[in-house]
Amino acid sequence: MASKKDLKKDIHYLVDEVVGTCLLRQSMDEKLSEEAADKLIMEMLDYRDTMIDKVNNPPGENREGKALKSYYRSLRSELLEKVNEAFDKIHEQAE
Repeated sequence: MASKKDLKKDIHYLVDEVVGTCLLRQSMDEKLSEEAADKLIMEMLDYRDTMIDKVNNPPGENREGKALKSYYRSLRSELLEKVNEAFDKIHEQAE
């Protein structure tokens, strides 16, 4: 299992990629409105804070062993789903 430190780095990296892509698409393509881009950026930044909090504070009964590993795996898959969803939103809004 990867460490909590690595998971936090992945969270920061992926959210930063979404934000950067959103800003880049906004500056290059006028179809992506500033309001929609700002909304998506704020949503992703709030999501990042929520995920970091979940990594730092696992539920009380999941603090050891296989349950903890399963908890972190579920967080990682949730992160990937959210990031893919955000990229899809950027793509849809820019069309």
